[in-house]
Amino acid sequence: MLKKLIRMTMILGGFYILPGCAGITGPDYRTWQEEVKLNDGRVIVVTQKKRCTNAVKGKDYYGPYIGCIARETWLTINLPEFSAQPIVWHEKLDPRILNIHNGRLYVVGIPPTGYEFNLWGKPQPPYIGFVWEDGQWRRLLFVEIPEAVYDTNMLIESIPRDGKDYLTWATKQSIAFNGAPEYRKPQKRIDPTYRSN
Repeated sequence: MLKKLIRMTMILGGFYILPGCAGITGPDYRTWQEEVKLNDGRVIVVTQKKRCTNAVKGKDYYGPYIGCIARETWLTINLPEFSAQPIVWHEKLDPRILNIHNGRLYVVGIPPTGYEFNLWGKPQPPYIGFVWEDGQWRRLLFVEIPEAVYDTNMLIESIPRDGKDYLTWATKQSIAFNGAPEYRKPQKRIDPTYRSN
């Protein structure tokens, strides 16, 4: 009986010391850079850092992947026309859009799970917008998000599926990423009629 107890403790303990394995429940941080195409035609590089929970490794039709529930995001943006220093957007959201319209910088995110959806007051439609004003981010009402920035231009998945640390714009549009057929229209473009449960 004692041998069984010791063996079980060793097996279960292994789940907490082997990074990246299925069953990890503690926080994990993932960082990568991705190219983002702006409305003015420029392609800029932004850095995403996400705090994840429930990290898992798996394999599907597109190949191996590392997945997690991204609970919190830090987005670092270098746009000298808005700030001489890097601009950081930090929220408990998945950013889907980073764009410029009429000289203003916007970020639009969505809650990653029902917990964050409730935390943000169950917004309908579930898109939460921000604009950079006077050196800080200001939350927008949905109707204040300009239609010109409705198209998703950031990674749709929580983290890059294959552990990539740099995503080009072309790679992001491929079938293995944002071009995957399972993504619905409200994930690829803001839909004012979309309702989340």
